[in-house]
Amino acid sequence: MRRAARGITVVLMILLAGRALSEGAGEMLEKLQRKFDSLQDASVSFTKHVVFGVTKSEQDFTGTLFVKKGNKYRIESEDQTVVTDGISVWTFSRANNQVFIDHYKEDPKSFSPDKILVNIPGRYSATLLGKETIGRLETSVLKLVPREEKSNIRWMKLWVDRDEWLMKRIQVLDIGDNLTTYEIVSVKLNAGIPDSEFVFKAPADVEVIDVR
Repeated sequence: MRRAARGITVVLMILLAGRALSEGAGEMLEKLQRKFDSLQDASVSFTKHVVFGVTKSEQDFTGTLFVKKGNKYRIESEDQTVVTDGISVWTFSRANNQVFIDHYKEDPKSFSPDKILVNIPGRYSATLLGKETIGRLETSVLKLVPREEKSNIRWMKLWVDRDEWLMKRIQVLDIGDNLTTYEIVSVKLNAGIPDSEFVFKAPADVEVIDVR
């Protein structure tokens, strides 16, 4: 659950800002924040490529994220679905045909989609690295370094489309030297996602483990 949720929030790290930003990075992040101030919900399709630090083996995934203010989110991938309505969390494993239900637990050191949507100041220092072309699109590249020594992330890079002020790529190096790259395939903002999307209804043949 924590690994999946961490992946979700990384996809939305476009809104993070720090207090000690370089001038260019600070200006960019302020514009990103203003754009997302009006965001009520979003759906994001993405691909995920992981290079594991120890073995150097690689894995590829595809996924879809639905998120809504009120700390509601749903992430669907080939092997797992994680859903929360801000009260309960459902983690469904397709391989095990099992859903695990627990209370949603607030962690002040974690990044939930809701926290990111309303902005988290002071967590990262940001630097503008320059420009890079993705396909035919020119993007600006930001590097974020966490301030907290106990962070699970060493650094994060964001590729920003400055015409639409949306992310096109996110890259994260964690403390295990695992390098994860997210490519944003499509984004829909303020689509009117219903609250029912953030409650998981288990099929009749699925084993339910409820520890609430």
